[in-house]
Amino acid sequence: MLNQIFVTTLETLINQALRLDPTSLHALTTFAGKIIRIEISGIDFNFTLFPDNQGIIILNDYEGEVDVRIKGAPFTLLRLLLQHDATFSNTPDVTVSGEMNIAQELLLMLKGLDIDWEEQIAQWLGEVPAHKLGTLFRESQNDTTERLNALQNNSSEYLQDKVRHLPSRAEIEVFFKMVETLRDDVERLEQRVQRLL
Repeated sequence: MLNQIFVTTLETLINQALRLDPTSLHALTTFAGKIIRIEISGIDFNFTLFPDNQGIIILNDYEGEVDVRIKGAPFTLLRLLLQHDATFSNTPDVTVSGEMNIAQELLLMLKGLDIDWEEQIAQWLGEVPAHKLGTLFRESQNDTTERLNALQNNSSEYLQDKVRHLPSRAEIEVFFKMVETLRDDVERLEQRVQRLL
């Protein structure tokens, strides 16, 4: 039930934002007919996007084939959207399978939403309160980005160093080298066995 409420709210917010930026809404024609699956790891929550030139339909119970699958932790995906220079290639904790170009174009479109929120708020509250709210939002967005980065770094450090649930990067590299060595040893052993036979 909560998943459906979240999906419905997210769909409404995205479509309202797209209607405020006609350029981005028009750019959705690029994605018409494509199916994009978002998998949020850690909380085991998935939803699927069905974009067309009218907006985006989001379902949380779609089990069919998809064109692209994007998987990552909630804070990592949020950082990917909020940080201007974050991309799939420089965010290793996010995996993309399927048509990578669709994922990249969608990310660029969402980051490029050009909505003058102050103008929208000014219609309701007036110019001065809208400007104050806009300034407050920009400051809080910068603060949120910094806090997300700190939270992600602290979480990784905690899981690696304190409770030892995640191996460090050095331990992973050692493990992969050991696996490669073992694989090579097994191949050599197979060749020796073949010669003996």
